[in-house]
Amino acid sequence: MTDSTYIGKYGSFRAMATSLLQQGFYQQASGKPSEEIMKMLSETRYRKEIDELSQLYQMPDLFEAVINATLSRSIREAYSAMPPLAQPFVQAYISKWDIENIKLVLSSKALGYELSDTAHFMLAVKNPVGILGGSISRSDYATMLSQKDVSSVVNHLAKFGYGAVLMSHLDDYVKNGTLGPMLTELSTYYYKHLTESLRFYKGDEGPVYEYVISLIDSENLLNVSKASYMNGTDLQQYVMQGGRLSPQQIVEAVQGKASEQVIALMGNAQQDSVQKYVAAGRLSELEAALKRSLYSKFMPLFTASSPSLSYIIGYLLRLEAERDTLRALLLQSYYGIKADFAMYSYAGAVNSNGS
Repeated sequence: MTDSTYIGKYGSFRAMATSLLQQGFYQQASGKPSEEIMKMLSETRYRKEIDELSQLYQMPDLFEAVINATLSRSIREAYSAMPPLAQPFVQAYISKWDIENIKLVLSSKALGYELSDTAHFMLAVKNPVGILGGSISRSDYATMLSQKDVSSVVNHLAKFGYGAVLMSHLDDYVKNGTLGPMLTELSTYYYKHLTESLRFYKGDEGPVYEYVISLIDSENLLNVSKASYMNGTDLQQYVMQGGRLSPQQIVEAVQGKASEQVIALMGNAQQDSVQKYVAAGRLSELEAALKRSLYSKFMPLFTASSPSLSYIIGYLLRLEAERDTLRALLLQSYYGIKADFAMYSYAGAVNSNGS
């Protein structure tokens, strides 16, 4: 089964790709103060969000809000250019931002943070991306943030599909005070829906399927690593179904016995790197390493593909990589945290003509 509209939409995505930041931008921005980087961004498609949000936030919150809001707009624009056959899977894929936002809200409530401490980290400040893949509106997010605790947030989400998933672990949270099982179940819900949404219409969706499987494996590795660092028990309960790696392989990798499949998933990382990340509490670096591996494997493959779902997902990946790279710049410039931009080089590695 073919869809000729892919060909016409392919041109739209190539045109949109010309507005993505190129590698030269990151090279020029590296080492500069965050305020100067913002000035550089004002000469790009980020100008719209900078103008809209400059009166609402101060640095560094402004930086975070701008890149989140721009990603949200870029994804909405991309969605409007989707051929009909691609929409169900893309809807499911971009609902990841609903998941990210819900996890952020739950975590903020568990830590006792207020709305003003959290809002600028959400994707996005004005128009949540997830509304394209679900039904959570901006006002719903505002209501969630206004709730007093985790239980109240979960009860508010009861009217959405996410609420039923979270409710099953609410008693565990109240009893043990840990969000781990609840957040893992939320991810399981997302990936199950994502996998079920993938249809082989054109016969060339294989790379997208492999990407989804790798995403599940990466999420499992990260979830178990977090649970291990927090001295969790029965680590296999944090492993979702649907990945290629078994629960035993995931747990063994965290304990220092990485299989060949785990090493392949990690890319250039050393065999014992997972255990080292966990022991040192450098889980954000582990997450970055997993992203780097996925970007390096799939982004060139997707971007070089013919008009297809693979090319569309490749464009969305480039948007995500751009956000990650700008975040790394913020960490370096404002907080003085060393950022390895080689891990995100794929954000601007494709020629400006989108090829």
